[in-house]
Amino acid sequence: MPRHLLWVDGVNSAVMAKMILTEMPDAIPIHCDLGDSVHADSHRFLADLEAWYGKEIIRIKSDEYADIDEVFEKRRYHAGVNGAPCTGAMKFVPRLNYQLPSDTHYWGYTADKRDASRFVNMQTNYPELRQESPLIGWGMLKAYTHDYLAQYGIRRPYVYDIGYPNGNCLGCVKASSPNYWAMTRKYFPEVFARRAEQCRRFGSRLTRINGERVFIDEIPLDWPTHMRGQSVPACGFVCEAEAA
Repeated sequence: MPRHLLWVDGVNSAVMAKMILTEMPDAIPIHCDLGDSVHADSHRFLADLEAWYGKEIIRIKSDEYADIDEVFEKRRYHAGVNGAPCTGAMKFVPRLNYQLPSDTHYWGYTADKRDASRFVNMQTNYPELRQESPLIGWGMLKAYTHDYLAQYGIRRPYVYDIGYPNGNCLGCVKASSPNYWAMTRKYFPEVFARRAEQCRRFGSRLTRINGERVFIDEIPLDWPTHMRGQSVPACGFVCEAEAA
């Protein structure tokens, strides 16, 4: 029997899954478990969603890596024109191992212009998959999905509350905004220090200041930490296309 896979991660996909489950209670909520790479409250969020759904969220994970730092240390590489290796190792491979050709995949892309473009990239990169992005069809924007969760008393992950635009792994190497790294240094100094040390060893200049690529530990200590107007790519299954 064909399966309907509801890929759940952050706020948008959480709302998508809830709405689809009201129509198709046999659909399968599923999540790529990134372990300690994400904030601990993101795991609390998934548990709250299970109570809301009245259904278990299937968790799949890499057989090789426990977290993104293990990927970076083995590959000795962070990110570049071909995206970040953590996406392939910890999301793409586990998905391939789990999915069946007859599955239909439901994503949490919203009707926001950038998100809708990401869904087009998914369709272009994986034409063999049966794919749906219901929020786009319903015209739902990111702002509304956050309001929807709040209406049902579901507390979103902590990282959103302190100003991050998405629930990516802490110290996401796809982020080039110096504001993002200044915020990471402020709220998660151990993560920042670990990533900065890796950057020096790997030669990764992950951020830009005045158009020039620099190491994240070169960001001035008084650099602003607000993220309004700053773009940090959400982490999906098409790292190369999203990083372009």
